[in-house]
Amino acid sequence: MLAIKNILLLLDKELDNQNALQRAMQICKEQQANLFISSYTYNHACEEGSLRDLALRHDLKALLLEQTQQWAEALLNEFYLPKDTPLSICWRKHAYQAVIDNSEELSFDLVIKSSAKHHGIVDRVLHHQDWNLLKFCPAPLLLVKEKLAWESRNIVAAVDATSLDDAHTVINEHIFEFSELININNNYQVHLANSYPMMSLTLASLPDTPIPEDLQQYVVNQHQDACEAIANRYNIPAQNMHIREGEPDEVITRTAEELDADVILVGVISQGDVQSIILGSTVEQVLDSTICDVLAIKLQDGVRNLSEEEDGIKQA
Repeated sequence: MLAIKNILLLLDKELDNQNALQRAMQICKEQQANLFISSYTYNHACEEGSLRDLALRHDLKALLLEQTQQWAEALLNEFYLPKDTPLSICWRKHAYQAVIDNSEELSFDLVIKSSAKHHGIVDRVLHHQDWNLLKFCPAPLLLVKEKLAWESRNIVAAVDATSLDDAHTVINEHIFEFSELININNNYQVHLANSYPMMSLTLASLPDTPIPEDLQQYVVNQHQDACEAIANRYNIPAQNMHIREGEPDEVITRTAEELDADVILVGVISQGDVQSIILGSTVEQVLDSTICDVLAIKLQDGVRNLSEEEDGIKQA
């Protein structure tokens, strides 16, 4: 049986939006999953080479950890979480480092965090907690936006249906595995979103290249056939297929907005070059422009199988 069993909620003290806590509670209830909570704090003054007084550095570090612990406990009490909910505070500068620390002892099927607001290239480079987390998180990452709860019950699964490389094929499979898990009790509608290019614009930079009259329709048919194959495999009804012309992030965002979607599932393939930093990947552009949650799934992510023993415990 496929399952989301262990969920890590990462609290960010610097954010006003703590909707991730409510989202984690909702998903844990629907999935009958175990919730683990962590936060992080750091100050360079506590490191060797900063303050010369070793005792002062030690006391300052202890104070910062205690303040973060108290802040997190107060937040959990506000939402009436059980007193025995696992809570850890990491001495880390970056969010992804805290997730990695927690993952050393337990494998998580999902990491949840409230999303920071970004405003273009400056925030993407200088305020990059979410940006780094997208790339280095060792599990699927749900970044929570403004919605207090998932209420529309619409999921947008964004796929690159016509790509022939193995990476996109695997990520598409992961995306629909997670969409099926979210919809485990058939409470959601899963929608497939796919974009295709306008060929006249694509080939405009090649003025000497003859453009067949039926090229655009050929491209549309290719995407239609590929999407239908995916839809048939995952039982997506025809009315839930959204195949549109445009840039991927624009098509995904527009589809989610029209559906008032609760969450967008989108794949992450790290580029690691300067252009991707400046322009941002599809998932980063979607995250900046949508108001709904974004679940980012990487190539190495996947839904694990429960052992027979774990399956019996979960069904009991």
